[in-house]
Amino acid sequence: MRKTDQLLQQAKFSKRYQGYHYLLLCVELAAEDELRLCSLIKQIYQPVADQYQLTYQDIERNIRTARDYAWQNGGKEFLEDISGGKFYEPPAVGELIEILADFLNSSA
Repeated sequence: MRKTDQLLQQAKFSKRYQGYHYLLLCVELAAEDELRLCSLIKQIYQPVADQYQLTYQDIERNIRTARDYAWQNGGKEFLEDISGGKFYEPPAVGELIEILADFLNSSA
């Protein structure tokens, strides 16, 4: 979890947002098994939602809020650097999880 925590901080995510903690768990689940990305709701959002006694919609919404904060505070450039792509708007939550999990696995 330490590497994931460092990665999110580099991407300018703030621990003040609940979505930070949810995203951390989602990225770790995706990094453990990338096939989980094929069933995002069932295999990534739902286990996190169950852990926090929330709905998967709550998890996704809170991650979007954290993503938007990071995006406005320098996270856009970091995501472009690690993904090798150019973004004109924030990536969808599933794309964000995939980008971060891929980077985590490639740097391990």
